[in-house]
Amino acid sequence: MEQSNDIDLLLTLNPNGWSTFFLFVKDKTINFSITHVFGDPYSDLIQALSSLIKGEKKVSFYWYAEPGGHRIELQKIMTSQHKVIFSISEFQESFSDEPKEFELKIEFELKLKQLTTLFYLQLHKTYVLLRDSEFAKNRMNDFPFREFHQFEKLASYFLQL
Repeated sequence: MEQSNDIDLLLTLNPNGWSTFFLFVKDKTINFSITHVFGDPYSDLIQALSSLIKGEKKVSFYWYAEPGGHRIELQKIMTSQHKVIFSISEFQESFSDEPKEFELKIEFELKLKQLTTLFYLQLHKTYVLLRDSEFAKNRMNDFPFREFHQFEKLASYFLQL
């Protein structure tokens, strides 16, 4: 398992029901597309991070592609509750099938505050960009504004912003 604080990410809301995720961990890069057709990937992310902040020990969610997708798992480290293990596993099944076979793509640990900061800033970036009507065209319905506002309050308090 990677142990580094040399981690960054980029979450981009593309037009017409797609997003792109880039993850940089030390010298490794992972990227993949996420469809919004089979769920609400931003709401799933917000719910998972909020649950961890509120004390949940382990959360997971799926970001689907067409076909297949990725399972994101976040688990607090029992001996060091301020850190989480972040893992991404890939699956090939289509949305109509329950994913059963996973291939671990990356696993690393980092502080929950660092993870929250990275995702909060990506979500905030998208929120600000959606104020522009040209950017918002074909994207507006794919961002969970109400959930983001709730998460922003929680994250601000947690990160002491």
